[in-house]
Amino acid sequence: MENQLLAKLPGESLDALRPYSERVALRHGDYAIVPDEPIRHCYFPTSCLLSMVTTMSDGATVECSTIGREGMSGIPVLLDAGQTTMPTFCQVPGEAVRVRAAAVREVYEKDDKARRIFNRYIHTVIVVGSNSTACNRLHTLEQRFSKWLLMSSNGIGSDDVELTHEYLAVMLGVRRAGVTEAAVKTKGAGLIDYHRGHVRILDRAGLEAQSCECYARTKSEYERLFAN
Repeated sequence: MENQLLAKLPGESLDALRPYSERVALRHGDYAIVPDEPIRHCYFPTSCLLSMVTTMSDGATVECSTIGREGMSGIPVLLDAGQTTMPTFCQVPGEAVRVRAAAVREVYEKDDKARRIFNRYIHTVIVVGSNSTACNRLHTLEQRFSKWLLMSSNGIGSDDVELTHEYLAVMLGVRRAGVTEAAVKTKGAGLIDYHRGHVRILDRAGLEAQSCECYARTKSEYERLFAN
């Protein structure tokens, strides 16, 4: 399984990154970005799922974005920020290609085609993040639950997803009891099987029908990113 963003880069850019790249296995909770520390590596997931979160002063966290095989961590490196207050860590274990951040930045600066691809990805992340803000305010818990399951499944390229109650609560910005209610209803409808943090999508079309409009919109944004 490959990372779709890396696969879009020109061959010469990939050749330039290869000496500074390695495939790594990430466990649940491993950090890709530590807040307020220099970003030394960019991670391009192939089968893991990364989570970018915002943490409040009382310790409460809400996920802002997931990063799967369609993207990368380390956007601040491309934008001359170098670090960020927002942590990014592994939510679903799996593999990623880890690339030295300085090498990614150099390719971004020197290769016009690569820069256009990265810029389109940054734009997609902004659009998806902005849409999520509206989604969290306007759509029901069951709709958002379905959307996040589908997005997580797409991100790792599998209908089997390891998602704990705690992670789902962070993703959806609700208490764990709310996650249980949404999972029970969705399982009762025959759309998923859910047991001890393991979710298997049984009826993708039905789950898409239960999801809010935001899933289709998000999916189309990523399809547009990789269309050319």
